[in-house]
Amino acid sequence: MFVTSPLKLNEDDVRLFSEKYIMSLESEYIGWYNIIKNTPSESRIKYASDKPFNSSDLLALYPNPKVLEVGCGPYPAGSIPNEGGHNISLSCCDALAVPYSILHSLFGITPHIKIDFSFVERLTDRYEENSFDIVRMSNALDHSYDPFTGIFEMLKVTRKGGTLRLSHYENEAQRELEYGMHQWNITSAGSDSMLIWRKGFRAEIRDVLGASARVTTKILTGKRPTREEPDSVIQTDILKLDDIQTPAKRGMNILDESFLNFCLMKSSPRFASAFRKARGYDPFRKSIFRRLIAYAPMSLRKYVPSWLERFVRNTARKIGY
Repeated sequence: MFVTSPLKLNEDDVRLFSEKYIMSLESEYIGWYNIIKNTPSESRIKYASDKPFNSSDLLALYPNPKVLEVGCGPYPAGSIPNEGGHNISLSCCDALAVPYSILHSLFGITPHIKIDFSFVERLTDRYEENSFDIVRMSNALDHSYDPFTGIFEMLKVTRKGGTLRLSHYENEAQRELEYGMHQWNITSAGSDSMLIWRKGFRAEIRDVLGASARVTTKILTGKRPTREEPDSVIQTDILKLDDIQTPAKRGMNILDESFLNFCLMKSSPRFASAFRKARGYDPFRKSIFRRLIAYAPMSLRKYVPSWLERFVRNTARKIGY
């Protein structure tokens, strides 16, 4: 089934978001830096260690599942089964994979699983389609330039009959005044509803996906350590009924990991210092190839030929990049 995003974004829209995203990197990194720095060392070890898989209802539907955690943050989800003795094959990815690895090295943390680099809007650059029984994302879809493209990409890597589970605090962009990476609000108008909105725009994901998927939503209560009052959590399960096709992907791609890290290194002295302490060198003084990628203007990325992008993607997969 062919699906398209209800957002009518042109290349300028994507470029403007990319620039805003890059400007948000420093605050996101410093936020996590302070959280981890102020966490007792024994708790850091506990958070980074493997832990029970906390969606036992999905384990009942998918024995021994392949699971992908998208936008996993510095502490990836657990893969130890909490019932039934399931063997869970877990993969995790995040656009800030390198900054998180620097924080791990700086504070002596060894996560139980490697975090891959990937944007949700370009997930099939990293993973094969129809690869996972369960795909999950928590509190990260509001960071994307096109959350509908993000959902399409997550459904593409989900096998037919598999489930995409999205869990997000309600109306996060409104609460955060659209600061930094918080660009979208998520709410619900019923048991089969997931509304994505911001000023001047609103769309129902059920209508966007049509017959390709079935949407089921619950409104739960979540408590954050940084807030006294509990928040509403929109938990949406999207059951994939049919394979989907989409228009050609746009925006930042797998070539942009070095570019993002370069921007973060140049904008945040704290990250640059942590990088050198953890790795012992500045890679952008060592590698001409990375320097060329890092300095390439965002506006020129659309001119990268598709055959070159496919070659880079396939090569990256082969070498485990």
